[in-house]
Amino acid sequence: MTSAEKEQLGIQYLYRGDKLWQFRIAEGTPDYHTKSFSDSGRPSDASLADAQKYREEYLNAHPELRDARPILRVQLQKNNRTGIIGVNYSERRLPSGTMSCEWQMTCPRPGGGTARTAKFSVNKFGETRALMMAVEARREATREYLAVASTISARDTVNNLIEEYDDIIAELNESLEKDKGSELLAVIKEARLDATSKRSEINVRLGQHRFRRMVLARWNSCCAATGADIFINASHIKPWRDSSNFDRINPDNGIALSPLYDKAFDQGYISFADNGALLVADKFRERLLRLGMNLEISISGLTEDYRPFLQYHRQNIFKQVSC
Repeated sequence: MTSAEKEQLGIQYLYRGDKLWQFRIAEGTPDYHTKSFSDSGRPSDASLADAQKYREEYLNAHPELRDARPILRVQLQKNNRTGIIGVNYSERRLPSGTMSCEWQMTCPRPGGGTARTAKFSVNKFGETRALMMAVEARREATREYLAVASTISARDTVNNLIEEYDDIIAELNESLEKDKGSELLAVIKEARLDATSKRSEINVRLGQHRFRRMVLARWNSCCAATGADIFINASHIKPWRDSSNFDRINPDNGIALSPLYDKAFDQGYISFADNGALLVADKFRERLLRLGMNLEISISGLTEDYRPFLQYHRQNIFKQVSC
């Protein structure tokens, strides 16, 4: 997993071992430090939460071990009420007595000076579209930092924030296209949640968008089986229903497949060996051939990180009894 992916998933300096999460930092130096957190009969999400908490406490006590300070603030400001970095909501009563409601974005300029701002009226555009426009404006303002990012770490920080905005925009746009209420907007508007809690809930709800984006990026938006580049799905190897919260968004648990192969894989008619060879359930071979599937293909690019998920699929989803 790349450093950028680890940052997006919130597991910088964390590693998944055999039924444990491990924190490691400053490897190969006198400052090397490690600590493990065992699952010990509890969900792996619980040990991950403990590892993340310990990591933050350790890095707060040893700030010199952190990467160079990012060129752009990626934490919520104290006055933020939405859980979205750089985006807020305001209401004011006009002299006419009507209420003016706006979604607004603020973004500091790379060179300093007056921050960029933009406001979008809920009365004019509607709640969801006004929020989406504010996030779009913040995303475009954030892109300016890519031109001044002088290190890979700084560029990754900016790109990760841009991709977070992309995920928010995708969720809001999907709700507009389907003409339904946005669950994300409902969380953002929930008065009983503070901004930090909202941000955590937003990340959970955006997990599927983030998973799809990272999986497709790994496979260059092409089907791993056929090389097709349209109608591609980001398929979970270990099903969503059986996965921990982390593995539901873990790109190691994903593979890009065109719809026919995706459906066959999801239903267990096919699977993949660790070396990428296609495995076919004998009972369904003729039916799959009649659908036009090429059953002699093999995929490349699978690393060891995929193995536990592929093994789970072969043992629990694949319909070949002998496997």
